[in-house]
Amino acid sequence: MTPARSLVRAEPNVTPMIDVMLVLLIIFMVVGPALVDGFPATPPDARFSNRHPDDAGETVIGVDAHGQLYLDKIRTDSATLHRQLVARFRQRPDDRVVFLRADRSLPYGVLQATMAIASSAGAEVVGLVASEPAK
Repeated sequence: MTPARSLVRAEPNVTPMIDVMLVLLIIFMVVGPALVDGFPATPPDARFSNRHPDDAGETVIGVDAHGQLYLDKIRTDSATLHRQLVARFRQRPDDRVVFLRADRSLPYGVLQATMAIASSAGAEVVGLVASEPAK
């Protein structure tokens, strides 16, 4: 007597696996672009990108490693700096751009305080000056 053969076929059913893979593909296609950008935001247009702090006539505030303030390379204090900026913005009301060049060892709070002085004097744009990274 020969053993009876089973009629059960041992073939894998891949249809559910394909369904799951297609759902995952759709999820990643929808979520993927959001992961690259991080969040939806439109940056503002650059209005003063062609200006440079070393150009003639630019207003440059300097802060050395000891926290001493300079306006166009002339030593000053915070009250005098505020007055000088107010006077300069009164002379040139359409040019309210200031560059801030500070020593890298300073805490950021010093830069914030200096930017606050410039802003309270009427500066509309405060550009932070950085050096090129070493290659």
